[in-house]
Amino acid sequence: DCDGNVNDCAGECGGDASADMCGECNGDGSSCAVPELFDFNQSSQQAFYYFQITTIDGEAVDPLDWVGAFTPDGETCVGARQWDISLCGAGVCDLPVMGESLTNEPWTAGYMETGEFPIFKIFDHSENEYYLAEASENIAWEDMGMNIIDNLNTDFDWDNDGVVDGVDSHPLDNTQCSDDDSDTCDDCSSGSYNVANDG
Repeated sequence: DCDGNVNDCAGECGGDASADMCGECNGDGSSCAVPELFDFNQSSQQAFYYFQITTIDGEAVDPLDWVGAFTPDGETCVGARQWDISLCGAGVCDLPVMGESLTNEPWTAGYMETGEFPIFKIFDHSENEYYLAEASENIAWEDMGMNIIDNLNTDFDWDNDGVVDGVDSHPLDNTQCSDDDSDTCDDCSSGSYNVANDG
């Protein structure tokens, strides 16, 4: 018996632990904060990409992980959401991807344009790491597009040059990666890592 007291979120009778805005007991609100690289501005020009399965190295993402969309150069975030499938219709989340609308929204300069292909990234909350991700199908952006894609998975060598993205100086370009032999020629100039044939 709790003698008229109430259990707090930690289950302690009469305790003072409370849930933060993210629903975590005694949390500090950081678990649902937008990851730093996933900040973007709204645009009236939007498309939506629905991923039926989203994984990190073949394992389903955690509800605290995020998925973001970036411009084709991988530099500018144009959409993001926390990937908690329990909050998405039928367990399939949509990723809004913003487009350029300079006439009324100058803050969208450089955002997606018709025919461009977004780059996707996954933020792994537990590891505090960003990973490039590859969709099972490439669908070009267009305003009001509703794109349903089977899966999105991390790809640790996105440009397939034989160098993992974490150490690749240009993970989106298979002709640039490093100069390990210091001969001023990029080791991936042939399209894949090859120090003996880099120039």
